[in-house]
Amino acid sequence: MSESPTRVRYAMITVTTLVAVMLYLDRVCLSILSEQIKPLLGGTADEQKLRFADLTSAFFWAYALFQLPAGWLGDRFGPRLVLAAYLFLWSACTGLMGLANGFVALFVLRLGCGMFEAGAYPLAAGIVRTWMPAAVRGFASGCVSVGGRLGGAIAPPLTVWLASGGSDGWRRPFFVYGLIGVAGAIPFWLWYRNRPREHPAVNAAEADLIDGGQPPNRSRSIGLPPVRAFVRSPALWLNSLVQFLANFAWVFIITLFPDYLKEAFDTPERTRAVYQSFPLYAGIGGMLLGGWLSDLAMRRFGPRWGRGAPVAVSRLFVGAAYLGCLAFRDPLTVAVMMCVVAFATDMGVAPVWAWAQDVGGRHTGGVIGWANMWGNFGAAVAPMVFVRIRQLYPNDPLAGWDAAFVVCAATQLIAAAAALGLDARRPLDRGG
Repeated sequence: MSESPTRVRYAMITVTTLVAVMLYLDRVCLSILSEQIKPLLGGTADEQKLRFADLTSAFFWAYALFQLPAGWLGDRFGPRLVLAAYLFLWSACTGLMGLANGFVALFVLRLGCGMFEAGAYPLAAGIVRTWMPAAVRGFASGCVSVGGRLGGAIAPPLTVWLASGGSDGWRRPFFVYGLIGVAGAIPFWLWYRNRPREHPAVNAAEADLIDGGQPPNRSRSIGLPPVRAFVRSPALWLNSLVQFLANFAWVFIITLFPDYLKEAFDTPERTRAVYQSFPLYAGIGGMLLGGWLSDLAMRRFGPRWGRGAPVAVSRLFVGAAYLGCLAFRDPLTVAVMMCVVAFATDMGVAPVWAWAQDVGGRHTGGVIGWANMWGNFGAAVAPMVFVRIRQLYPNDPLAGWDAAFVVCAATQLIAAAAALGLDARRPLDRGG
């Protein structure tokens, strides 16, 4: 009687999901603490808003620019070393932010967070490809992404609680989150293995199941990312455009949503934290549903429409939700619209990842890194664009926010059209 496959692959996805939780604890807490941090930045109230937007954008510029190098490092040396090192380093930068006393120190450390966090999702995508059979990669990608949204949902109320008490209470969350991440890097390195057949707890049946009956690729030499192939791929440029526009609209939730609630409705701090959590919890459902729908669409409609169509539908829902914000003038209902934005955005994440895994081959990390780079350029640009749109309406702040919502809705129509060009029939890496 043949042996049953072991289940180590699920433990690997679980560990990767926990890394994503720590990623978003660090990422989201800054916006929650904006009121306490802005006085450290110096200048007038308007100058503080611009400097805080620059601080927010600094993370995403670094995060974007280091996506491709991070993906290549993961492909070349494996996630065991690279992701453990990145987790340690971004957590150290987060912890040191608790010691900062001015704009320059915060700016430099936030750049460090962005640079090292850039490795998280490209490496996670490679882990999913290495450890999960092709038929369930969409769902597995959704599960890993759920970790990020769970961390983001926990962060607002937890951050407010940790920061309560004392004028310097805002420093406490940075210390706590930094310590958690630094400590978490150690068990990840001890448990993870770059290949299923290298793990002592994996039996031959599980390794064969993951390989899908194909002989394992034993080549360990991964060259530089095939940038020429990336540049010449229309589908990858469309993927990158989708991610740019998706992040442009989504990043409002984790950066400026608390400011919007404060300016538009004078919502109390604790209530703002709770309302910011709602969309990120909603995103968890979108991640799980998106992974399942992506795999279902792939089976029903094949590689031509199976990945792109679910992404296009998700973009249309996001655009409709932003238009819905124009019709409502109470914070709870707008928070519900943001839940739709988050749910629909995250519904499209898993098929985007799965498409990259379908076409990326040995360079999956590089493909994810390339597209994620452009996506985070969108996240970097958005806060600055939103601030400047609002400055066009100095006597009517609510009109400024409404104009930003209209821009977000328009971008999602373009993203929906671009998503229809995601064709998984043509691999970028024809070498396997």
